[in-house]
Amino acid sequence: MEIFHWAIHVILLALLIWFMVDGLTFLWVRRVYHIVYSLVIRIKPHCVVMIDVDNFKSINDLYGHKAGDKVLRKIGNILFRRSKGWAFRYGGEEFIILLPWTNGLKALILAETIRREVEAKVNATISIGIGRFEDEADKALYQAKEAGKNRTKIFESG
Repeated sequence: MEIFHWAIHVILLALLIWFMVDGLTFLWVRRVYHIVYSLVIRIKPHCVVMIDVDNFKSINDLYGHKAGDKVLRKIGNILFRRSKGWAFRYGGEEFIILLPWTNGLKALILAETIRREVEAKVNATISIGIGRFEDEADKALYQAKEAGKNRTKIFESG
């Protein structure tokens, strides 16, 4: 009977992890991000880093979805390692890193390190936006895309 209870607990733990971790990149999923974000924004300082894989549709169209999946897996690995576990798969080819106790300069240094590593090791490029809040990071990401992609932008108000 005790083995049965142990097995049920193992199954429940596996299901919990399955719902919290993306099966392709092994990063936290978006629903976990929203919970953690609501806590991190109370910490001063903090930054949100939003990342998008440049021209991802072209990768899938030219090389196939398996190649696209491989790109996402490699990027996920880099993000997990560099963010020390604070990386999330936001959706599709978008990722977010939450950086509690981190100012804009430190976030920029980390983002540029990640961007260069992805370019060198994955044979793909990423655009990155940094802000104190998700909407700011999203606007900065849009600016990075508009400025030619494969770059990092910090949100500037005004």
